[in-house]
Amino acid sequence: MNLGVWMSRGVLAHKRDASEQATQAWNLKALPDEFSRSPEPHRLFVAVDRQWRGYFVLQPWVHRNPHDPAAPWTLVFNANTWTAIPPQPAPPRDRTLGYTLVVPDVPSSPERGTR
Repeated sequence: MNLGVWMSRGVLAHKRDASEQATQAWNLKALPDEFSRSPEPHRLFVAVDRQWRGYFVLQPWVHRNPHDPAAPWTLVFNANTWTAIPPQPAPPRDRTLGYTLVVPDVPSSPERGTR
């Protein structure tokens, strides 16, 4: 399953360039039902300045923190899985859910590791 989030340039740079701390996380208010049922690899697409820029491959599990009502779900990924894609228009940020399922198709030959 693929889902998309919106980040600032600075946050994306921090997530991608985490050389000492390859394991990174992204917190969500809600988690799509399809996430747990999908057998395919999960991808976290990232939009910056209204453009999709690339994606991280997510771990197949999530953390849940019931003590954080604002963002109880944590997606975990390795920063080294960053895969750049050609910029494409992204939908407006959804502040209610904090994510979108409207993401680009995964390219057949991604520019893996391109920053």
